[in-house]
Amino acid sequence: MLDWKHEELFSFLEMVPLPIYIFQDNSFKYVNQRMVELAGYTREELLQINVWELIDPADRHLLLQRALRRLRGQREPGNYEFKAINRRNEIRYLHGYFSLISFDSRPAILGQLLDVTREKRLLNELQKTEARLRDIFDNVNDVIYLHDLKGRFLALNQAVIRATNFLPEELEGKEISTFLHPDVKHLVDEYLRQVIEKGEIRGLMRGLTKDGEEIFWEYQSVLFKGRQPYIRGIARDVTEQVKMRRELKEYLCRLEEQNKKLSKLNEELARAKEALETMVRTDPLTGLGNRLAFQEALEREVNRTKRYLTPFSLLIIDVTNFKKINDTLGHPAGDKALVRIAKLLRASCRQCDLLFRIGGDEFAVLLPCTGGEKARMVADRLRQKITGETIMETEVAIPVYLSIGVATLDSRQESLGIEGLIKLADARMYEEKSRQKAEIS
Repeated sequence: MLDWKHEELFSFLEMVPLPIYIFQDNSFKYVNQRMVELAGYTREELLQINVWELIDPADRHLLLQRALRRLRGQREPGNYEFKAINRRNEIRYLHGYFSLISFDSRPAILGQLLDVTREKRLLNELQKTEARLRDIFDNVNDVIYLHDLKGRFLALNQAVIRATNFLPEELEGKEISTFLHPDVKHLVDEYLRQVIEKGEIRGLMRGLTKDGEEIFWEYQSVLFKGRQPYIRGIARDVTEQVKMRRELKEYLCRLEEQNKKLSKLNEELARAKEALETMVRTDPLTGLGNRLAFQEALEREVNRTKRYLTPFSLLIIDVTNFKKINDTLGHPAGDKALVRIAKLLRASCRQCDLLFRIGGDEFAVLLPCTGGEKARMVADRLRQKITGETIMETEVAIPVYLSIGVATLDSRQESLGIEGLIKLADARMYEEKSRQKAEIS
């Protein structure tokens, strides 16, 4: 990615209300401020630290293997929990969300973290002993509820007031659906069936406060059997987390769209670069290769001839009477003559032959795997093809004549080189041009 893209990405990630990092080459390439706060290290320290020292040893090997497989493009879970160690050597339980992205044109991992340490420890405490139920019921900040097997509340703690503005007594004796969102009221029967059959379930429930505001609960319900069985549970307000997850999902969608736009831009740039390179090497009048393309192709062919000991010939072609065409019929007619000559040359050469316009009225033809005798035959064929062609403008017709110089490179002339080959073909072309001018005049 370009530097300004880095800045745009990093600026956006700083606004995300979650600890976020980019991981590549076993190190952090970027951490946002929330990540700095979570780890307890400075941003500079996190960019230098060994990432795996921050992971609890019990989880370190598994996370390393998952990271390597993800970077190789293998399928891995998109999110899971693990234990980490902050600067104060405290164990933190984290729920991570991981995506494979392209960073600096190489695979990297975008990680987003939720600190679920408090939730994890609370659930562990609840599982350790039921004897602390009363104390938790009286003091915990989460909502604790009891309801019968038909879904009617038997009791709730005071935390329900802070979360929903309902008083416990307002809900006691009422059905669970009283404070559920209308879109999920139909799920109550399925919830009751599962908790009765399984004895314990966990999940996410969508509700409404007394004021009609949307709220999300992460709950755990347990069935207690006896003469009068009932269900006891604890619910935590995770509205902010759900909103953050929604925002994160929207952010990832936007990031994916940006990646698509960037890929499209890269494709357009590649096409533009290819078109520009073609334009730089193409004569705009005739469509043949220009002087630059000629020099590059000639160097390739000479090197190939010397490497594989195959013959190679060069034709330098000049329009003998081009000045007369220009002076008599005008420059537009001269341009038409050059275009016509280029088409005739192309039609008269083999598919493997390479044609170029290397000057005003000068052309060049590269003849791979062609010795001197065959090259001279090609030159004769080209002269015959052009002879008789006339350029007409305002009823004035001028025939076209070509002067062609032939130079051949083979195993006997390896020392000739590129410049020597051009000079030899040029000299022979000028000899023929002088002879033709004398004949024409």
